[in-house]
Amino acid sequence: ALSGLIYFTAAGGAYGAESVINSVGPLPVIIGHAIFPFCWSVPIGLATCELSTAYPCDGGLTVWAALAFNEFWGFMGGFFAIVEGVANLAIFPTVTLDYILDLYEGELSPVMSWIGKALICCLVAYLNMQGVNFVGRSSYILSVLINIPIIIMCVLALFYVKDYSPWLQSRQNDYDTNWTFFLGILVFNLSGYDNVGSVAGQVKNPGVTMPKAMMWAIISGSLTFLVPLMFGSVIDPNFSHWHAGHFAVAGEMVGGKPLFYSLVLAAAASRLTHFMAELCTNAFFLQGMADERLAPPIFGWKHPTMRAPWVSILANFVVVLSMCTLSLPEIFEFSNAFTVSGVMLMLVVIIKLRITHPDIPRPYAIPVGTFGLIVFFIPCFFLSVYVLLCLSLFTVSICTGVTLSGMLVHYALTEAKAVGWSGMTVRV
Repeated sequence: ALSGLIYFTAAGGAYGAESVINSVGPLPVIIGHAIFPFCWSVPIGLATCELSTAYPCDGGLTVWAALAFNEFWGFMGGFFAIVEGVANLAIFPTVTLDYILDLYEGELSPVMSWIGKALICCLVAYLNMQGVNFVGRSSYILSVLINIPIIIMCVLALFYVKDYSPWLQSRQNDYDTNWTFFLGILVFNLSGYDNVGSVAGQVKNPGVTMPKAMMWAIISGSLTFLVPLMFGSVIDPNFSHWHAGHFAVAGEMVGGKPLFYSLVLAAAASRLTHFMAELCTNAFFLQGMADERLAPPIFGWKHPTMRAPWVSILANFVVVLSMCTLSLPEIFEFSNAFTVSGVMLMLVVIIKLRITHPDIPRPYAIPVGTFGLIVFFIPCFFLSVYVLLCLSLFTVSICTGVTLSGMLVHYALTEAKAVGWSGMTVRV
């Protein structure tokens, strides 16, 4: 169950990643998806395992940053995670509805489109209210089912494709090559493994369970991007055709209409399940902040039998519903900005805790010393800084405003504690 939850909070399958072939061509896509996990996903995943097993409680970066530094950084760590999570969540109702409409080859008016997205949000919120175990088990089962059609496409490609030379082609000399978009897609596709830290308190025997589930999720997540993109690019070697949803078209070329509809249905299920898993971890981030008195205590309330943070789920639901009308490129860049900010903070936190809390039992620890840990994380730091430098001026201004608003919220909560707001006694 845990491995399925991690898989869908991070990868969730290659559906929706097709446009990366159009941006740079197959060769960089293959090299990037083969190498990038080792310098990005693996360090983030292993850092999450160490912190989750040393401090196994709900809240993830919220708790870890507060322990390493102070309450302010604990709040900002949770704030970064929640903002990134909400931005990601706002994408899924749109893409899920688009895939469903592909099945019927129809279009909706703006009003009906919003109603469709609202119904998808309601369904996912209801499923999350059934508890983290339900979300985890469902994610694990669906992680297998949604990949069956794409595996069939790849197998049929072995008989259909005669020319594999497109694997060696790129668009590096084309005027419309978009390397910044390519890096952003890699970060977006192969991030999210740190989100599972928000539910660390729900994991039994985390010292064994967490590392095993994490490595399975990273390996399967990376392969479910790499392999379909490889075979898809030789089924249809015309790069300009590759946009979101093109896997279904490529599947139809080798397997006819049955495979086309199977891939569209699997893509819709993939985005819906990704939505469900992301909402789960985001709700637990907010619940963890409430538990540590870094957010109003009402967000920490759990249903007595389901053990799900219903108030936090509903709060995320309302925010996502209000963001459904934003365009995907705006959300995508905004999400990446807070993703890398949270990653940099987490890596600094784990180094700081190694220095200040060396005697804390760590059922799983990255098998290097503190200096080795710093060296291990250098590629992540450089990539994070580069992503931030590539942000548009519009995105920088929005992110700055959101970050400042987070600081103001923290100040307001601090003042509320100072005047004795009931329930806001500090626990960190």
